[in-house]
Amino acid sequence: MIRRQLINFGTRSTDFRMGFGALSELSRMVSAVVATPKRAVIVTDASLASAHGLEVSRALIDAGFTVEDLSFPSGEHVSTLAYAMQLFEALDRSAITADDVIVALGGVEVCSLVTYCAGSWCGGTTYVLLPTTLDAMVTSATTMTPLDTSSSSQMVHVEPRASLAVCDLFLLADCSEDELRSGYVELIMAALIDSRRQWERMDSILPGAVSGEEVPLYDLIGMAQSARVRVLTSANPSARNAIQFGRTTARALKHCLGDAVPDYALLAEGMRFEARLAHDVTDFDVDDVFTLDDLLDEAGIDEVPFDLGCGRFIEALKDTRFKRSNRLMFSLPRHPGTIRFSVVDDEVLERHARAYLASRAELMDGPR
Repeated sequence: MIRRQLINFGTRSTDFRMGFGALSELSRMVSAVVATPKRAVIVTDASLASAHGLEVSRALIDAGFTVEDLSFPSGEHVSTLAYAMQLFEALDRSAITADDVIVALGGVEVCSLVTYCAGSWCGGTTYVLLPTTLDAMVTSATTMTPLDTSSSSQMVHVEPRASLAVCDLFLLADCSEDELRSGYVELIMAALIDSRRQWERMDSILPGAVSGEEVPLYDLIGMAQSARVRVLTSANPSARNAIQFGRTTARALKHCLGDAVPDYALLAEGMRFEARLAHDVTDFDVDDVFTLDDLLDEAGIDEVPFDLGCGRFIEALKDTRFKRSNRLMFSLPRHPGTIRFSVVDDEVLERHARAYLASRAELMDGPR
C-alpha cells in the first residue's frame, strides 16, 4: 500500500508518497512533475548507484526522460558548497533547464545538496527526492541540512521546494543502526513539536516503528511531515524555529568532541540537555523530560560519556549561536506542541551545564 500526503507550504506543495515497494511505481509518479518529460539527472553516491540507480533510471526512461547519472564517492561528506559547485557544473554539462528534473537518490546529505542546487539552478528547477534512510524520509521534504562552507559547518540553506518525495520503506532494511537511530531521534522530536496527544502516544507507537512494523512507520513518518510543516509555516517567527530544539547544543558538542560521536547521538544529547534547561526556564514538565529520556532509550540511543570543561562547553554554545544570530536564545519546549525561542540567564545556563557535564563525566567510569 502506498500512502499519499500533500505537504502544503501555502504557495507551493510537495506530493509525498511512502510505502513498501513505492519505487516500483516511480515511473507513473514522476511523469506528472513536469509538463513534458525531457531530461533528468540522478544524483546519488556510488553504492546506491549500483544498488538502486538502475531501477530509478529505468523508471525515468519509461516516463519519457533521457537520463544522466552523477554519483559521488561513497562515504564522502557531500553537503558542502564545494560539492554544490561540482553539481552545478554537472547540471551545466547536461544542459539542464528549469523545465527538466533533478532526482536525489540517497540520504540526508544527497537530498540536501540537491535541494540547495535545484533551488538555485535557473532560478528554481523541478526536483524529486528519493530518500533512502529513515532520517531523510522524515526530514528532507520539509528541511535540508545546511551546507558547510570552507570554514564553518551547516551555514547555507534554502527552503525545500520538491515537487515529489517518494519513500520506499523496503530501503530501511539496508540502513545501518546509526542511520535508523538518526531517524528515530527526528521522529521523537516531531512528536514533541506536534501535540500533547501525539507525545503521549509515542510510548505505545515508537516500539513498533523501531521493530520495523508497517503501520507505526506510516503513522510516525506521516505525523512528522504534518508537525514539521505546521511549525515551519507558522506566522510566529519564534515558533518557526521549533525544529532547532537540541541542535544548538548538538553543534556545540560536535565542535568540542569532533567526529568521534555520531550526529544522531549528539542531537539526542542536545535534546536531553535543552529539555532540562526548559524545565527551569519555561516550566517544561519534568515528567515530559523523563518521557523524552525514556523514548530515546527505547530507540537504543544511550547517553554519551565524555569529559568536557564547563567553560569550553558554554563558549561553544555561545559561538554556535552567535554564528547564526545576534542573540543567545534556545528553542525550548513549554509543553508538547509549543516550542519557542527563549532567553537563558548566564547563571541558569552555567548551573545546568555543570550538572550535565558532571553526569556525562560519571559515565566515563562505566555503565549506569
